[in-house]
Amino acid sequence: MQKPATRTARIPVAVVSGFLGAGKTTLVCNLLADARRRGLRLAVVSNEFGALGIDQALLAGSDATPGYVELAGGCVCCQLSNDLLDTLQQLRDEVDPDCIVVETSGVALPSETLIAVYRDPVRSWVADDIGVVVVNAEQVRDGRDMEGTFEDQLTSADVIVLNKIDLVTPEELAAVESRLR
Repeated sequence: MQKPATRTARIPVAVVSGFLGAGKTTLVCNLLADARRRGLRLAVVSNEFGALGIDQALLAGSDATPGYVELAGGCVCCQLSNDLLDTLQQLRDEVDPDCIVVETSGVALPSETLIAVYRDPVRSWVADDIGVVVVNAEQVRDGRDMEGTFEDQLTSADVIVLNKIDLVTPEELAAVESRLR
């Protein structure tokens, strides 16, 4: 791959978090499709907690992704934070995308992951940063795994995307939204 000319523009970074099965990869795939329609280059860093990631088949094979990196075997908000920092800088240097999306494992905290964008040398070129948490409406309705990491993800999010609302009734949806608030 030929190295692109270095821009002086800052690059926005979005961190997408949420529990396993909430719809993080679906959201990232939609962001990739939107970027392609708009003629933007979107780089994706996918964090898999286990050794084998399934997102690679969904995301890396897409021609909409000029830069795809998978960080596996740990969490980018703690064990792999230095790897994330290096990866973000590498994407800036080698791909120079219009935007970078970091899709975390289901146990990662967006706030802890975003700390990487405040570290040198990345902080010198990052524009806006945002923490997005995708929430499964069924999980909230059923009260599954509502404490600990889930609460930490919600309270550190800039944006909460309530997903899978078609799997709950309108009454249940109102209760889910109230509980999230």
